[in-house]
Amino acid sequence: MGMTSIAAIAAGLLTIGCSADLTDSTAHVTPTPPAIAATSTAPATGYDGLTGVPLSAYGTSEQDDVLLHRTNEALVARCMQNRGYTSYSGQKKTRAAAKTKEEKEAIHPAGAWGYIGSATAKRIGFHVAVPLSATQGPTGRELKDYNACWDKADKQVPSLAGTRGWKLTQDLFGQSFQQAAADSRVGAARERWSDCMSTAGHPADDPEELANGFLNAEKATAKEIAAATADESCTRSSNLAAVYFAVLTGYQQQLISANAEVLTGYKKQVQAQVDRAAHLLAASNTT
Repeated sequence: MGMTSIAAIAAGLLTIGCSADLTDSTAHVTPTPPAIAATSTAPATGYDGLTGVPLSAYGTSEQDDVLLHRTNEALVARCMQNRGYTSYSGQKKTRAAAKTKEEKEAIHPAGAWGYIGSATAKRIGFHVAVPLSATQGPTGRELKDYNACWDKADKQVPSLAGTRGWKLTQDLFGQSFQQAAADSRVGAARERWSDCMSTAGHPADDPEELANGFLNAEKATAKEIAAATADESCTRSSNLAAVYFAVLTGYQQQLISANAEVLTGYKKQVQAQVDRAAHLLAASNTT
């Protein structure tokens, strides 16, 4: 049961430099620089900005992904218990949606838009990756049974990864990122950001490159925290995040209009998948 949230897809595309393998299913759109408000407002966090753009309505939400994960775990646990592993209760990896401002700030906070929250910058700089819990997985015969149970669970709530709507949504996200990156208003805001960073003593051309340059270190250094704090301040003064998300929204609206039929069908597929998962989870909790 693959995770297909648009936030995850978008973050992944940003990480690989906004490239996308555009398929023939994508309707060709000649981008028109969208009109944006004279005074755009920056999202509360980069996470809010990404999950609030129009294309994020197509695909699973983070809450949906948590539900799908819990359903998968419940189905696998029941299957394993039926195979004789009476004490099996799951892999002990918990998933929860980001709720607090601090949790949201720490999800891919730099990105192409330069956003990083002040609390995060001062506390951990750009070191925001959430460590995965290191749990001992099954081995030997138990691993074979686990894989069989996982396959069985996956068939009960099939992943939408690889479907036409899923591919199209990724492609459109990729297109919109490329269009926003090439927009002159985003370019001007990024130049203001870069000038501000130079003045602050942390010369940089690109917010994401700046952040990634520190991530080989085991933990944030004083230099990193100073750079992250300057990034947060310069992002505000340059209005980079506000301009970026306003422009991105405009391009996505154009792409959605040109691909409405497939996207609407995909949205219905996602809802049916989530509804089925909720039904199966409820049934597993009552038996």
